[in-house]
Parts: sequence; structure tokens; C-alpha cells
Amino acid sequence: MARAPIGRQQLLDAARAELVRGNGVIELGALTRSAGLSTGALYHHFGSKSGLLVAIYDAFYDGLAHAVGDAHLPADADWPTRERERTGRFVAYHFADPLAPILLNRTAPDSQLTELEAAYIHAMSDNAAENIRGGQRSGQLPSHVDPDSAGAYLIGGLRHGIAQQLRATPTPTPDEATERLWRLIAATLGIE
Repeated sequence: MARAPIGRQQLLDAARAELVRGNGVIELGALTRSAGLSTGALYHHFGSKSGLLVAIYDAFYDGLAHAVGDAHLPADADWPTRERERTGRFVAYHFADPLAPILLNRTAPDSQLTELEAAYIHAMSDNAAENIRGGQRSGQLPSHVDPDSAGAYLIGGLRHGIAQQLRATPTPTPDEATERLWRLIAATLGIE
């Protein structure tokens, strides 16, 4: 993997920290001071504040896709076992990233980010639908479940369910949250 140019990664790291510290609000002056770089460096690397935020959102969702990818799951397991593991990885990823509560609980601050987030959610829903179709083809999921509706429902439910779990007091462990959410997924899909 190629290293990011000097300054670019500093800005990304500082911007992530600033978003967390500011609960989703980022102030460019504080950001460039904490990164030790000029505002010109921000515009050079990202073109705009929106470009910087897009890079942060991209990194978050790319990391999520990697964390829940098939390469990390037991290839020889039955559908429910494999997908319960995927659910656990989905939950753990969100619980481990301090940016997740902000991304899940706040509206994106500009239209470019709203469109980007919608595209990621749409892609996750499509992947979930195809995964459900695979479970149906293998005979491990009931055929009466509409994969497209179920995929969208499950991704939306997971996102909102994780957001709710992260707001709960006391905050459950990732394993507790996974168990709660998996029971809902299993009931939705007719898994016993």
C-alpha cells in the first residue's frame, strides 16, 4: 500500500480527531493548528473542507467493508454461523471507532456527504440482498423472504440498532450488542 503524501495523512488524522472532539463539527483553524499545517495544505490535498470530509467518510466505510468482508469469515460455515460472525464484526467495527457514533447519529453536514453516505448504504443493502439470495439458493433461508427489502431493512436496522446501543447507558459490550441485534436479524429472516 502506498503511503499518503506528507501532510495529507496528518490532516486526515487531525480532522478525524477534531470531528470526534467537536461532536461532528470541524473548525478549519483548529484543524490546521492541530495538524501543524497550513489551510493551503488542506486545499492542496483535498480541494475543500468537503473534500476532506469525503476522504474521512470514504476511509470509514472502506474500513467497514474490509472488516466484514468474506475473507475474514469462516468459508466452510453454514449461512447463519457465517452471518452471525459478520454481524459481530460489523458491530465491533462501529464500537471500536470513536467516529462511528457521530456518523450514525448525525446528519451529514453537507450535500456531498449525504450523497456519499447514501451510496454506501445502498451498496451495503445490495450486498446484503445478494447474500440473502445466496442463503436462499443454498436452502438455508426461506424462499418467501424478499432479498432486496430484507437487505435494506437489515442494513438500516443494524445502523440504527448500533447507534442506539452506543447511546445506551450503560453501553453494552460489542458481544452483548451483537447478540441483541443478531436475534432481530434471525427473526427477520426466519432463522431458528
